[in-house]
Amino acid sequence: MNAQNYRLLPAWDPVLRFLHWWNVFFMSVQVATGAAFMVCGRGLGEALETKLVVIHGMAGLLFGGGLFGRILWLFIGPEDAQWRGMLPISPAQRRELAQTVSFYLKGFKGVISPSPSHNAFAGPVYLAYMIIASAQIASGSALLGLPDKLRAKALSGEIHETCFVLILAYAGAHLIAVFIHELTERHGLVAAMIHGKKTFTQEQADGLIEKHPHLNEGGRDERED
Repeated sequence: MNAQNYRLLPAWDPVLRFLHWWNVFFMSVQVATGAAFMVCGRGLGEALETKLVVIHGMAGLLFGGGLFGRILWLFIGPEDAQWRGMLPISPAQRRELAQTVSFYLKGFKGVISPSPSHNAFAGPVYLAYMIIASAQIASGSALLGLPDKLRAKALSGEIHETCFVLILAYAGAHLIAVFIHELTERHGLVAAMIHGKKTFTQEQADGLIEKHPHLNEGGRDERED
């Protein structure tokens, strides 16, 4: 077996990684408590329901803080965390988006150009998720200010439930996509969201550094397989 050189390149900065896991945790608390409301309803009992409402509301506020931080980071964060790198603005980004969509439609077959952080399709989807999550936070905040009798009939309640379903769909699709990309591309996505660096072959790394010179600031970090 021929030895293959691999290189670790910076993908996500510490602030982005912290905000990611912060939002994952509090979104999970919201999903768990929200699912309990939808499935069990009044069967929870008044005392337990009151406690869950408090937990759900607090988790929502903390999630909202993390979401606000991530949106702010789109404008003041490093290059790979900014909105310009997540939208198909340039011709090269649009070509990569078309290539990535084709890759998905073919059942994850073929080759797509490696990206230093989010790929060309994940960026716009993640931004759409931020919009949905913002609507979720806004509608949830509106519900907290209403009396119990009015919550079931409020428009904000319908928006909140719709966004809940959309966020569940996003989370499921996100997990499946990460799993498939881990199997097909082997860039170490999950590990990269912990330590900040994705794995590339030396050839892929050289191509990325040519397009994004700032990726070479950390120096060489190689291993053989």
